Amino acid sequence: MTPMELGHVLYKVKDLDAAVVDFRNRGFAVEYGTVKRPYNALIYFSHGPYLELLARTGMPPLLGRLLSLGPRGGAARRFLSWDRGPEGLCGLCLEGDNSELEEGMALLNGKGLRIKTKRVDPRGRELRYEVFFPHDVDLPFLMSHFSTDPRPQGFTHPNGIGSITHVAYSIPERKRDTVLRLSEDDRLELVEPGQAMTVTFDDGSVL
Repeated sequence: MTPMELGHVLYKVKDLDAAVVDFRNRGFAVEYGTVKRPYNALIYFSHGPYLELLARTGMPPLLGRLLSLGPRGGAARRFLSWDRGPEGLCGLCLEGDNSELEEGMALLNGKGLRIKTKRVDPRGRELRYEVFFPHDVDLPFLMSHFSTDPRPQGFTHPNGIGSITHVAYSIPERKRDTVLRLSEDDRLELVEPGQAMTVTFDDGSVL
């Protein structure tokens, strides 16, 4: 299969507005995912993976518990872990074109939840994309490229940071081969469970 690349990294926040202010104070340009009732905010880079500040998935807890018992329970458990989890890095997305997404899902035998969705960002752009949440919650989730690339061109954040150069992602050793078959991105390092997930920027700073 054609390997996918790092798409974005999830950073769970308890208060989205406060998190946006915090990251702007750190010198990042941050934009909300939508104008009305946003549940996330994005820190884009001109190239490579970006950061998503996620306040909530929008899934009602009771529904999540019910769905977690069904055939697509892995996706529900993933959403619940994000909603209930502490602040900080919590998830990784691999991104590719439509054919690469199809190949990735085939590698995982289609075991998971596939969603076609869209949103209109604050600049009025309609971003259409597909997401696949594997049943195995240890694995990264997969996404197609946006129909319109929202990344700014030739952009450097006010703090001087221009890209993410390294992501450390913890996963059991027996599952690493699967991730490596999905992605050969040299910015991705698979580390032992219990080790912290980290993001390193091109100035050497670590989140």
